[in-house]
Amino acid sequence: MPKSDIGQHAPLVATAIRPSTIFNCNMQNPRSIGKILRLREFNLAKSKQRPFDTSKFMVAAVHHVFRQTRAYTNSTFSADELLHFNALASTWWDTNGPSRLLHKMNPLRISFIFDTIDRYSIKSLSRESGLKMLDVGCGGGILTESLARNPRVASVTGIDMSEEVLSVAQQHKKQDPALVSGGKLQYKLCSLLDLPIAQEAGEGQIEERYDGVTLFEVLEHVPSPSAILQAATERVRPGGWIFISTVNRTAVAYLTTILMGEKVLNIVPEGTHTWSKYINERELREWFYEQKTNVPGSGEHWDIVRSEGCIYVPFVGWKFAGPRDVGNYFLAARRLQ
Repeated sequence: MPKSDIGQHAPLVATAIRPSTIFNCNMQNPRSIGKILRLREFNLAKSKQRPFDTSKFMVAAVHHVFRQTRAYTNSTFSADELLHFNALASTWWDTNGPSRLLHKMNPLRISFIFDTIDRYSIKSLSRESGLKMLDVGCGGGILTESLARNPRVASVTGIDMSEEVLSVAQQHKKQDPALVSGGKLQYKLCSLLDLPIAQEAGEGQIEERYDGVTLFEVLEHVPSPSAILQAATERVRPGGWIFISTVNRTAVAYLTTILMGEKVLNIVPEGTHTWSKYINERELREWFYEQKTNVPGSGEHWDIVRSEGCIYVPFVGWKFAGPRDVGNYFLAARRLQ
């Protein structure tokens, strides 16, 4: 089959394969990719009335799907999501403003990160100080700055796709001379999928991956959580961590976060949450088990070592309490190899 024909047919396959399906297959295994491509039946040979080279067709189709997948997942936030958070930029650091619940949650985030490291680190793999951290969806830098001020952290990179919000983070950083002069904190306007992946360090080389990646209040705002999780795991060194907080997709969560939080009490800006994007704790566990634990030959192994439900108590703040499969929850996953 002429090369031009291969390229012509490849998009037909791509239209029947969701990009998230590609991210959910074992990318190390060509048979897995082939299985994905055979999920739909195509009569492509008949369309040209002549036989064609299946192997060349498969390669072209996979490459086309990868290009489409990158275009799809690079849009890690929808236009509506970006507009929503852009509108909050000017009030991000107002502790009594629209982002006040994030300010109130910040001590719980910091506590969760370092308590987990202290309790579950494996001395032969994990570092307990000199940590290199990545804050995904850093917003105006509430958590990012707190991490940079922690003496156990060597460096922090905060990334976000909102130029307006990231500008607020840059300006607020300048208010603390220690953050400016110390060089521990940097911000980047990019998607996690566009952040370069460091190669595994060999003998005599410096390990460039991260000791910890935070995904706090991120997964419920992206169109492809699986792609973000995959990208996050690729950027963690052995012995490192992924820290997640999100919301279960339950009736209780809808009542508390959207109906009461947004529409009745107005303690969260309306439109912040979309119930259908919430992710059950069980679904996260299954993703790590299927993609990162139960995959022969993947070269990776992850354990979920901690998962905690949390609630907001008016006039008190956020507390770890309640079941982990009902409302808000935190989860920590550790890379063993």
